[in-house]
Amino acid sequence: MSPDDALDAQAIAALRLDGPRLGVLGDPIAHSLSPQMHAAAIAALASTSPEVAKLRYLRLHVKTGELPDALRALHAAGFIGLNLTVPHKVNALKLAESLSTEARKAGSVNTLVRTEKGWAGRTTDGRGFLEALKERSGRGVQGRPVIILGAGGAARAVAAACLDDGCSSLLIANRDAAKAASVTNQLGGVARPAGLTASLRPPDDAVIVNCTTLGLKPDDPSPLHRDALLAGQFVFDTTYGGTESRLIRDARAAGAAGCDGRPMLRWQGALAFREWTGILPPSEPMRSAIGERN
Repeated sequence: MSPDDALDAQAIAALRLDGPRLGVLGDPIAHSLSPQMHAAAIAALASTSPEVAKLRYLRLHVKTGELPDALRALHAAGFIGLNLTVPHKVNALKLAESLSTEARKAGSVNTLVRTEKGWAGRTTDGRGFLEALKERSGRGVQGRPVIILGAGGAARAVAAACLDDGCSSLLIANRDAAKAASVTNQLGGVARPAGLTASLRPPDDAVIVNCTTLGLKPDDPSPLHRDALLAGQFVFDTTYGGTESRLIRDARAAGAAGCDGRPMLRWQGALAFREWTGILPPSEPMRSAIGERN
């Protein structure tokens, strides 16, 4: 075991399983609530689904350069499905045996489904975001301007989903403006890129989505200047931690509505669970397991 109580690359290479397994791969991974969430889903379904009752979900600490070998080892060990988090969502594209239309369009993979030859790449991030946004704001992104902070795998999936769902405009803001431009080019040039700077000023009715990693740690600064936050906006911070992020605290002080990443975590996890088992698990056990705030 590594210090964060996850299986590391060496342990993965030596795995011998006594039943079907699922897991989440990332670096860092200690913060992930996916194991608790999926354990709750499995427990809730165990009495009605003997096959689901056999499942176990593991935390897997895999660094960027270790991903190809880890995926081969997990396939050989008999894992039936995997989730991917930072920094693996883009790198997994070239390692998947096949890609869903959504994953190909987003240029991002957060869910792997076992096939005979390897792994089928899926993404449930975009749909998970949209379902969570509807729960928390009462509507989707149709007709609303969307500002996405960040240009990684989650940002790409959320951006593609927002375009499909009919947002009125889409801006990708990143500290490295060239990376933002790369994402907009991948999306066919229908979104605008921008640098993530203090001068960024979203519209007063915007949906603002933080897809950077700022917010994972209690002392992280906000990715957005507090003067950019206004009543009428909805701020969706896809990170989550033991305390609220600076972005969410600043949004509340400005009179803006918002939420952290737990609702999206729950939804993308439930949709991934359905990819693996054919069953959409009940929401309440998962909600409780991750400490989702109202």
